[in-house]
This record gives sequence, structure tokens and C-alpha cells, in this order.
Amino acid sequence: MKNSFSLLFYLKKSKANLQGESPIYLRITINGKRSEISVSRSIEASKWNSSANRAKGKTERIRSLNSYLDIIVSKIYQHHRELIETDSEITSII
Repeated sequence: MKNSFSLLFYLKKSKANLQGESPIYLRITINGKRSEISVSRSIEASKWNSSANRAKGKTERIRSLNSYLDIIVSKIYQHHRELIETDSEITSII
């Protein structure tokens, strides 16, 4: 059975902290069912590129954040691949 699978990083602007930074969340969607989880990082909304799902800029902090997000994506795809190889059920439950 083929599953639809997508990942999306986004900001929860409604939960901005006193410094004006919004937490970054990851949404995993499988077959139309969503799960969301915080990635325990935050950033100013003006420094977030929603179409790229990454932070904008070239500072060390931005590079480090984008690298962290890339690692998360890589690990999720690795687990997804392992589930497919073992013929396990794939759900969006985190």
C-alpha cells in the first residue's frame, strides 16, 4: 500500500515569547492525518522563509538552526525508509 508522506516546518506565531521569537514546529502528514511536534527552537518571524521551511540569513545561529532542521528531516526519512523495508504500518502518530 502506498502512503502519502510530507514534512513541514512552520512557526506558531501565536506562541511568540517576550523576545518576539516564535517556536518552530514540525508537521508530519501521512495519508491526510497530521501530527505536530515542537522542535525546541524558536526564531523571529521576519527571519523565517515559509516557502523554504528554513530560516533566512547567513549568521552562525541561522546556519546552525538550518543544519539542525536538516538533521531532523534526514532522521525522519531514515525511519520512514526502515518502516517501508520492514513492511511495517506507517502512521503520523508521534
